[in-house]
Amino acid sequence: MKQKLSMLAIGLSLVGMISTPVFAASSDQQQVGTSQTKKHKKVSHHKKAQVVATPAATDDSNSLMYLPMDISVPGKSFVSSGPYIGIPLQYSGTNLIINAPSVNQDVALLKVRKGIDSRLESLGIEQTPSTTHLLLSGIVEGQAMVSRGNGQPTSSDINLTSAGLDAYILGPGQWLSSLIAFSYDDNSGTTSGSYASNLRTQNSRVYISQAFVTIGNLAKTPFYGTFGQLTVPFGTYSSNMIATPLTKAMFATKERAIVLGYRPQMDNAPYAAAYIFKGDSHVGVNTSKINNGGINLGYQFVRDTVKGDIGGGVIANVSDSVGMQNIGNSATYFNGFGGTNGTGNETIIHRVPGYDLRALLSVGEHVDLLAEYIFTTKTFSHADLTMKNHGAKPRALDAEAAYSFAAFSHPSSVAVGYGMTQDALALGLPSERYSFVFNTSIWRDTLQSIEFRHEINYAASATASGSGVAAAPSSGRSNDVVTAQFDVYF
Repeated sequence: MKQKLSMLAIGLSLVGMISTPVFAASSDQQQVGTSQTKKHKKVSHHKKAQVVATPAATDDSNSLMYLPMDISVPGKSFVSSGPYIGIPLQYSGTNLIINAPSVNQDVALLKVRKGIDSRLESLGIEQTPSTTHLLLSGIVEGQAMVSRGNGQPTSSDINLTSAGLDAYILGPGQWLSSLIAFSYDDNSGTTSGSYASNLRTQNSRVYISQAFVTIGNLAKTPFYGTFGQLTVPFGTYSSNMIATPLTKAMFATKERAIVLGYRPQMDNAPYAAAYIFKGDSHVGVNTSKINNGGINLGYQFVRDTVKGDIGGGVIANVSDSVGMQNIGNSATYFNGFGGTNGTGNETIIHRVPGYDLRALLSVGEHVDLLAEYIFTTKTFSHADLTMKNHGAKPRALDAEAAYSFAAFSHPSSVAVGYGMTQDALALGLPSERYSFVFNTSIWRDTLQSIEFRHEINYAASATASGSGVAAAPSSGRSNDVVTAQFDVYF
């Protein structure tokens, strides 16, 4: 029996010697970690991943140590976790924004990459052209809500509203990086196919929310380029609230695009990005060409106790936004330009450009202000989108003020907000919204929030349509919603 065990031990040792790279002889442990990277409106903390050298075989002449992976060997990779993109896992006493924007994630990841490379360099770890690292992060989010008003009986729900896994690939080399973001669908089963069911848990499908490649290195140059499926940089959509800002609900645009940007790493500096993509909506019968794009400009600054970011942007056609492509109505009403079964039409009479104006300010250590206004200056054709029997000219505003403090040693904040829309009845949005939220973090890597919002809907006499299909009518009444949310990130 002892002989069999000895032979097994020798065999395993030989397999270990063949399948794992040789690590330089050392009695010290090798630590690979990443630095804390501060971003405007949020601070992320990168967890240290400790790699411990384990002796697999030794001899008198040279003590060798073997690792399952060795980041100093070209072509080998290491895997670590966190932080979830744009979410504040550890706070510096200010800024508790919970509705992290999905735009400019390529820039946010380049900043994370810069911090990681800086940390590895400080540890004396050389990055070769073949080095590849994998950073995994994710989220699990649950909500409980109660809604009353809008001419309907009181309703309530408990739901798993978000579950996602992001894979950020750093490399190969220092100039390439990419992101694959997996999300789950919390809607009920589809109307056809294997998911056809009214059972909510029948669906729970996993899909790729974003996937893109970025060429750039902010430690070397402020210029970068990104291509793939992502939310294009039109608007910012930061928010302290649980509910999606009305600006984002109407104008956020996710496409398969090419983005070229300029983002210097200085406290006081301008930044810019330009992008192009083939939109889903089109004028005329020619659908096989790139037909949309835009420009985003801004300036970030620090003046004594004031830190801010102001900017603006333009997009050639707002009809390609998610909020105008898919509204979520039944088959009876206009369901967005991308609606099927005769509820939408991607062929539009003319394009309608959109414009964005925004400002984010942090005053001292506790006060944060933000405002964003997105609007169109050209009306839609009466055949495409209407409001009260005239061509619609959609616009939306989001304005918020937040105060952060420590509640029983836990970072916390309170915020109030106001939102409004115009000519958005066909898009299923309210006319006005008043919000209040309390946010805190009882445990590290978690967020707890409770929000109250009061929404005022369009008048019951108002009429609207899209693609020649009537919009879902408004009740003309207001409604109140209380939502509690619990988030866990890694």
